Order: sequence, then C-alpha cells, then structure tokens
Amino acid sequence: MPYINIRLGAMLDETQKQELYKQTTSLMNTIMRKRREVTVVHIHESSPSQWSTNGVQLSVNDATSVYVDIKVTQGTNTPEEKKEMIAQTITMLQEIVGTIQEACYVVIDDIPGDSWGYNGKTQAMRALL
Repeated sequence: MPYINIRLGAMLDETQKQELYKQTTSLMNTIMRKRREVTVVHIHESSPSQWSTNGVQLSVNDATSVYVDIKVTQGTNTPEEKKEMIAQTITMLQEIVGTIQEACYVVIDDIPGDSWGYNGKTQAMRALL
C-alpha cells in the first residue's frame, strides 16, 4: 500500500500529470513489487518562487525543484530495490518534467506496519489476514 507524494516547483500540463501517475505506479509495481490497485500518487505543484536552492529563491527560468516522498511498509523492500527505485524515479522525472535541480530528493520512508493502515486496518493486521 504505497503512497507517493511528488512535490514540484512547476505547474504541469495534464499530459505530464497523467504520465507521472502512470509511470510512478508502474515503477512501484515493477521495482518495489507493490500492487497497482492500492498505489496512490499525489502531485503537489507550486510556484518556483516557493523553492530555494543554496538560499536563493528560484524563478521560472531555473531548473525545476522536485521532492518525492515514497511511503512503504517497513521490511517489504530490499536495499537494492530502493536504490533502483530512487535512480529510476530521477530518470522518470527528467523525461517527463525536463531539467530538474541537482538538489532533487527522493525519500523512501519505511513505516512500521503498526503505524499506518489501509481501509481501517493497520498493515500489521492486514498481514495476519
């Protein structure tokens, strides 16, 4: 039950958004072994002026800032899978969004199964079913 929050210092067109939804879900399925039907992707767009790198506020002429936060249940992925997911996420962003800031981060949060849930049940409870 992964949740992916993609924060961007840019406004995307509908085609770009659809590609991010589709490709992020595909990467979660093929690399991280997560079921597509419970993968949630949230895109949060903002003005470049709401971002800074090295203490300098960005403008529309700068490369796009991106922060991707991926939440998965602890212990369900190997270090190799996470390494590949981070690398492929950056590649995907470059292909869809264009030039991105070097200071672009992808974070994979391993959350204990008793600390989050799906449809009213913790992941730990669901594992027992």
